[in-house]
Amino acid sequence: MLTAAQREARAGKLTSSRVKCLMTGAKQDIMNLYLEMIGERQEDDLSMIWDIQRGEATETANLNRYEWKKSAKITRRGEVCVHPRHDFLAATLDGWDENRMCPVECKDVKGREPFEVVRERYQPQLHFAMCCTNSIECALSVIIGGYEPVVEYIDMDFDYAGELMRRCLQFMDAVRAKTPPVVLPPVPPPVSQWREYNMAGNDTWRRFAEQWLQTMGAVDACKEAEKVLKGLVPEDAKKCFACGVRITRNRAGALSLRTDDE
Repeated sequence: MLTAAQREARAGKLTSSRVKCLMTGAKQDIMNLYLEMIGERQEDDLSMIWDIQRGEATETANLNRYEWKKSAKITRRGEVCVHPRHDFLAATLDGWDENRMCPVECKDVKGREPFEVVRERYQPQLHFAMCCTNSIECALSVIIGGYEPVVEYIDMDFDYAGELMRRCLQFMDAVRAKTPPVVLPPVPPPVSQWREYNMAGNDTWRRFAEQWLQTMGAVDACKEAEKVLKGLVPEDAKKCFACGVRITRNRAGALSLRTDDE
């Protein structure tokens, strides 16, 4: 739910959540947006839409999880960021990654939609946020079906962003002139540079995949055993040894586990 300050900052501006229709060429949505912008139609009340309520409820947890997993500092939560050149365009940020210097967009989608479908749906909003913040990438953090958020960094597609800005400016010209906007053909979302590869026919992949699967459990067991053994070392011990292994303490107090023959 937007605060009073956010509503005031967004008043009269074209915002990131509204620009999708300009790129998809959805005529009715564009006309509804136009009538709202000129004050001849009341904006739809979405406050009781469950999907929107759920997204708002999980946004803080999503951002906090992002901070923890990415060791990032998230700032500018809920900031209404006005475009550096066009003060009638603005994006309300979910957050800002201070490490990568990019906006973070949080989504919570029901069901088990593929991430690719979600990414494609929100490309206009993601690119609009990048344009308003003068950044070249955007972090998309998505909760799918209640599972832990999946994060992907979306690179700026400059051709797509340029067309988005052109359509936004054209639309706002129509708003100022109070002339119904021209509905343009849909623009396909950018094609991701990332691909999936089935490595079933690669013998080297197969051999080392089998080796990794066979030794994975042993590695975990080894780490657990090392932790327990080091926990048994007395505080005043310089060296402990028995059963083929030894643990020594260096001058800094760090413990080192080795075999007796090393």
